[in-house]
Amino acid sequence: MNTYIIAEIGINHNGSLENCSKLIEAAADAGCNAVKFQTFTAKYLYPKSAGKLDWKDMDKEYDYNIYEAVKSFELPLEWIEKLIEYCQNKKLDFISSVFDIHALKFLINKGLKIIKLSSYTITHIHLIEACAKTGLPIIMSTGGATLGETEEAVNTVLKYHNNLKLLHCSIQYPTSLKDCNMGVIKTLNFAFPGIEIGYSDHTIEVSEAPVQSVYLDGKIIEKHITLDKKMEGPDHFFALEPHELKQMVADIRQAEIDYEHRDFSINSKIYGSSAKVCYEHEKYLRNFAYMTMFTNKEIKKGGIIRPEDIVVLRPGKKKRGLDPKFLSLFEKHKVIAKKNLIPEDSIEWDAIV
Repeated sequence: MNTYIIAEIGINHNGSLENCSKLIEAAADAGCNAVKFQTFTAKYLYPKSAGKLDWKDMDKEYDYNIYEAVKSFELPLEWIEKLIEYCQNKKLDFISSVFDIHALKFLINKGLKIIKLSSYTITHIHLIEACAKTGLPIIMSTGGATLGETEEAVNTVLKYHNNLKLLHCSIQYPTSLKDCNMGVIKTLNFAFPGIEIGYSDHTIEVSEAPVQSVYLDGKIIEKHITLDKKMEGPDHFFALEPHELKQMVADIRQAEIDYEHRDFSINSKIYGSSAKVCYEHEKYLRNFAYMTMFTNKEIKKGGIIRPEDIVVLRPGKKKRGLDPKFLSLFEKHKVIAKKNLIPEDSIEWDAIV
C-alpha cells in the first residue's frame, strides 16, 4: 500500500513566487508525492456582483468584496512554467485545479499532466467532459455532492477514459472531526469499483482523519499547507505548517504498516455516516460556490438565450440559477427569455420558456 499524498498550496502563495518555492520545498522535504495549485481568473469564477463576505476564523475577522478578493488570490499565469519545472526538479507531480475551459487550455499548453477538479465543479458537466477529452488523469473531489451527482460526473469521464480518482471530502472549512463522515469512502468504493478513492482533508488536526482514511482503504490524501498559519488569507489557519506536514506524512506511512498488519481500529466519530449526500453543514458553501448559470449580456423579454450568452460561475451571495449541466438545453433548443435580463442575472427556470 502506498498512499499518494498531495500537498495543496492552493491560494496560500499569497501572490509570492518565493512562497511557492518554499512550499514546494516543504512538500518535497516532507515526502509528499505532489503539490497542487488552483488556476483561475476572477472573471471566470465569480460575477462582479457576487457581493460582500463577512466571516471570521480563529483569530481574524474578514469583510471583503468577493470578486476583488478572488482577483487578489489569482495565481499569475506567467509562473506556471517555472512552477512545473521546479516541481520536476523536486521530483513532485505538479497538479492544478481547473475551474473553466480557458484555464484548462492554458495549462494543457504548458504541459499539465494531471487535472484536479474541485467539488464545486462536479455539476459542471461541460467542463468535466472537456477535461476528459484531453485523455489526462483526473482527480475529482466530491464534497457536497449526492451519489447521483457523483455518478453523473463519473460517467461523463468514463465515456472517454477510466484514469479517474475520486476524493471524499467535506466542503466545510475547517471540518470538525465529527463531520468528516469517513464512511463515505466505503460507499464510494462500493459504488465505483475499479476507481481509486481517496480523501481531501480540511480538518485542523494534523493526521487523525487522514490516518482513518488509510484504514478505510483510501489511496490518496490531499491536505492544505502553509508557511505560517497566521498569514493573511482564508486558507492558512486550517492548513499544515511544514513541521506538521512532515508529521502527517510519517503518520500516514505508519498507518499503511498498521493496515497491512491489520493492527488498527476505526474511530466511530470520524467514521460518522456512510451516506453520500450534501450534509447540513455543507449546504451554505454548496449554495455559495457550486457553479451555476448567469447571463453575460442584456437579453430582452422574448429574445433567444444562446449558449454564448451564458457564463458559468460561482454565485457567491447572488441567487442561484440553473446547474451548468443544463447548458445542453440551450445548445439543442431555442430557449426564450420570459423577462428582461441584464448581465450577471442568474438564469432560473422562471426566466425562460
